Amino acid sequence: MIIPSSLPQRRRLAAASVAALIAALPACAGGAGAGRTGTVSSAAARAASSMSAAPTATPQPFRHVPTQAVCRRVLGSACYAADAVRRAYGVDKLDAAGITGKGRTVVVWEEVVPDTLRADLETFSTTMKLPLPDLTVDRYAPAGHIAPFDAQNARMAGAALETTLDTQMVHMLAPDAKIVVTQIGLPEHAYASPSPGTPTTPSAQDARRAAAVGAALILDGIAQSVRNHRPDAISISYGIEEYTAAGDSQAPAEGLLAFSPALAEVVASGTTLTASTGDFGAAPPVGPGRERVRSVSWPASDPSVLALGGSRLHLDAEGRRTGPDTVWHDRAGATGGGPSQTFARPRYQDRVADVVGGRRGTPDISMDGSASGGTLVYQGFLPAGAGWLPVGGTSEAAPMFAALVALANQEAGRRLGALHEALYALAGDPHGGVIDITEGDNGPYGFQAGPGYDLASGLGTVDASVLVPQLAARVRPRR
Repeated sequence: MIIPSSLPQRRRLAAASVAALIAALPACAGGAGAGRTGTVSSAAARAASSMSAAPTATPQPFRHVPTQAVCRRVLGSACYAADAVRRAYGVDKLDAAGITGKGRTVVVWEEVVPDTLRADLETFSTTMKLPLPDLTVDRYAPAGHIAPFDAQNARMAGAALETTLDTQMVHMLAPDAKIVVTQIGLPEHAYASPSPGTPTTPSAQDARRAAAVGAALILDGIAQSVRNHRPDAISISYGIEEYTAAGDSQAPAEGLLAFSPALAEVVASGTTLTASTGDFGAAPPVGPGRERVRSVSWPASDPSVLALGGSRLHLDAEGRRTGPDTVWHDRAGATGGGPSQTFARPRYQDRVADVVGGRRGTPDISMDGSASGGTLVYQGFLPAGAGWLPVGGTSEAAPMFAALVALANQEAGRRLGALHEALYALAGDPHGGVIDITEGDNGPYGFQAGPGYDLASGLGTVDASVLVPQLAARVRPRR
């Protein structure tokens, strides 16, 4: 396992060593060792993680932005356009006050970039009456080269839809922020179908090795972004199950623990890290035979990272709430959440020690992630044709909160970095902008929402029109 000792000091993973690890993985590992926490299954998920969700988007895109009535008739559930989601979170009020993310930078970590990414983001922006985006793509090839995009490859298409979702969610809430896509691209063999006779369930050793590669690639992407862009926030919609990284055991995942100082340095340097908690609830299918075992997702479980869970919005056609937000749990999946087997309770969770015990609890906060009421994104690369898809998953929530960080940083006039202490303090303030979620659960073997912090929704969800200025005012400047 390769561990970068200090990301802010520009030390990064040795590309040749990462390439050697990728090449050494069995065909079923898929290469990366990390799975998406939303949209479609990934190549790496089968070996190193159970974080990839079942598809949460209709396979036939809508040619025009559908109304809620059309979505309910076709899909059996609502779907929400950008204006409704912006209004639901109070971002429209911030926009009216000139808080749009101008001058700030949000990075999204990705594996695949579709050829249509820029055009799709511009179509989304124009249709939703948002400013044209400021988009940059940085590509890195730790294995020497990057496989060309092939929309016919289901695994590549799933990763491309993730990239499309992440960029559009950032632009939706912080339309004047610069978006940087950091692509840590993989070679062709990462997307090849397993050879005949390859075991469909990898051994614990293979899965642990794949998890090590996935963690190394995620850290490499963070290092590249910090060095090149000094971003306000980095959003990661990929994750590795701690149980898998520990060799299909409930012991601490020592390899993930070793990365923690590097992530802490990134946040101390001023960059806020957000990551998704996963889409298979508190007990994703992991381990031999893929039985269900309680496990949480890294890097969301690291104490320096803001862990984003998924909630469900209940809105009318105008974006007004018809009821309080609930925990995301439907037929497509459920938000991840639970106690870490690797990380001890951080100081900022001392005030919720009665819930988390001695462990780091996830999530910290929740935003929209429900597949039943998905947010509409535009894509032009799927074989089914160009159009609008309602997409869900906690990988929607992570870039959304990263966008709010950009808004808070614009208001503060500086990069805020660590936000946990302020968020947990604001949750106890009736005027703090943190809204408790008290209904719902995150699946079998999971946890029930209730008053205060819980392991299904964290502190709850947000009213950005209140939370953003509160964060800007309360987070102390770094020394």
